[in-house]
Amino acid sequence: MRHYEIVRIKENGKIEIPRDYAYDLGLVEGAYFLVEIDTDLKELHAERVALPGKRLVEVELVVEDRPGVLARISGLMGKHGANILFSESEELSSIGMAGIVAVIDVSGMEGTVEGLIEELKALPEVREVTFRSLE
Repeated sequence: MRHYEIVRIKENGKIEIPRDYAYDLGLVEGAYFLVEIDTDLKELHAERVALPGKRLVEVELVVEDRPGVLARISGLMGKHGANILFSESEELSSIGMAGIVAVIDVSGMEGTVEGLIEELKALPEVREVTFRSLE
């Protein structure tokens, strides 16, 4: 259900959401949100990615652009117990590659994040792997 509220921006761009709506959305301390900011349209969109208590990592990959590559990558993450919460890919057609960005929950993983990184790098279709903790 959509609700419309006029809110006044506080110092440093802080927005205060009415408490009832904040609770319904999961706007609680420690929650993770994906915020899409469009400076041309002067808009932003926020989507909850995870509630508190998760350990999130952003992974960026440059891979060969061919069928089945994304399935191999997500299968490997699943094998390790990493939960993909968000992913987006973009074709880099000029070089025959694709860029993938994913946010994964590694709090329930078996093994280490470093082990997962090494296995991702070992896939023949993967050219680059970058991990960044979101804590």
